[in-house]
Order: sequence, then C-alpha cells, then structure tokens
Amino acid sequence: MRMNGVYGERIVFTRHTFFCCDHRQSAPDAQGKRLTWEEEQRNRWEMRKELFPNLPDDTIIFGNFNQLYKIEPTTFRSWLRILARIPNAILWLLRFPDLGEQNLRQSAVAWAGEGTASRIIFTDVAPKHAHISRARICDLFLDTPECNAHTTSADILWSGTPLITLPRYKYKMCSRMASSILTSALPQNAAGREAAAELITSSEEEYENNAIRLGLDMKYDPNGSGRARGRLFELRKMLFLNRWESKLFDTRRWVNDVETAYEAVWRKWVKGEEGDIWL
Repeated sequence: MRMNGVYGERIVFTRHTFFCCDHRQSAPDAQGKRLTWEEEQRNRWEMRKELFPNLPDDTIIFGNFNQLYKIEPTTFRSWLRILARIPNAILWLLRFPDLGEQNLRQSAVAWAGEGTASRIIFTDVAPKHAHISRARICDLFLDTPECNAHTTSADILWSGTPLITLPRYKYKMCSRMASSILTSALPQNAAGREAAAELITSSEEEYENNAIRLGLDMKYDPNGSGRARGRLFELRKMLFLNRWESKLFDTRRWVNDVETAYEAVWRKWVKGEEGDIWL
C-alpha cells in the first residue's frame, strides 16, 4: 500500500505484519500439552459459567477490552444498535477506568433506552494471565474503529475469539492496526481470505450488519454443553486451530523479517539509494 503524503520517512513493508508477540511462549495455555479443540470448548464453557453464572446458556457475548477512552460516540452508538437487534446478547466491557462505567451507562440509557443499556456488563480488569485466558469467553470482539485494539487484538485472537474491525481511516495506523493483526492470524488460504472479508469491514453499516448477522446466526445447543453452531463458531474453530501455524504468533518469522529489513536498509544506504522497501 502506498501512503504518499502521509509519511515523510521511508517505509519498510513486512511480509505479513510488523506486530510482534510471543504468545506461543508466554500465554498461560501455551505451556505443556497443546489443548485439543474439544478440551478448549470445555474449558471455555466452564470459565464462562464461573465468570457469568447467571447468564442464560443461549446468551451471545459481544465484548471489548480496550481502555474506555477508545470508545467514541459513533462507535458506542453502533454497539447499542447491534445490541438492540439481538435480544439475547450482552456487551461485556471493562472498568478501564472504573470512572467510565457511569458515563457509558448514562449515555446508553439516553441513546438506546434502559432495556438495551441493562445488557451492558462491566467487570474489573484482570491480571495479564487471567485476561488472556478469559478472552475466550467472548463470542465476538467488537473493535474500536477510531483507535483499534493493538496488544488486545493479539490476546483476543490467541484465545480463538473472532474480532470484527473497521479501518475507518486508511491514513491512521492506529485505525488499521487490527486488520493487519487479524489478517496475519488467519490461515493464508481461501478460507482465511473469506473470513477476513467478513471481519474486516469497510463502513459503519457493514460493521454493524456483519456483527448482527454473526450474532443472530450463532446458536448454542440447549443441552448446556457449550457447543454451538453457526458461522461465528466456525470462525472461532479456525482461529484456534490455526494459532500454532499463524504468521502473527510466529516470533521466529518476525525476527527474520526484522533482520532481513536491517540488511536491506543497510544495502540501500551503502548504495545511496532512496525509496521504500518491500520484503
């Protein structure tokens, strides 16, 4: 992508994503034997029951774990409209900071009514290891288009939870970060590209419509097992099973890219050449 007029510097474009993370080494569930998909589902459901014991089994959990300053009015109104369209959904936010909870609740009541506002649930910020583990409880992470989730995106995707985003401003790196992270977390094949087309949206309307469609389509089995069906569940399985092969969590790949970039930059400098670098 050329960004003429945006950056004065020469840019190094990496092969997949420049974002570096080490979840394969540091995540709580990366230690010891790898979880099977069946084990992951059991753990996920037990964790959901522990954190939200009073939620009906058919509840769809939308969530966002960013600091609350990233939630500007346009995005919050979108989330409220999504909630209004899915009566069995909740929106899970963090008290990050806790002073923001009252303001958001007041805005939700004023803009969407008490019924919708009552389905916004706040919890305290958890320690890092618990935060990564319980991210799997969420059914769909609603990203903040103005300033995306960065490290939080990686945490969410490591847990297998799908993330929907909107790169609202192409010229702002913070507004297109999640799309880069998500693309590199998905399989590098036709199925991954199809998933990216659903989860990386191009307008507020598409963002809302896709989130609503995915939420309405997902159905939990009535037997209390935590198993579900629907496209959202398929996306979760895809992300979970791909995390050991994904480019995002391949730290060796990232190191190789950086070292290759350093060598390319040095060669350009020695030759007195100008211009961006594509690895």
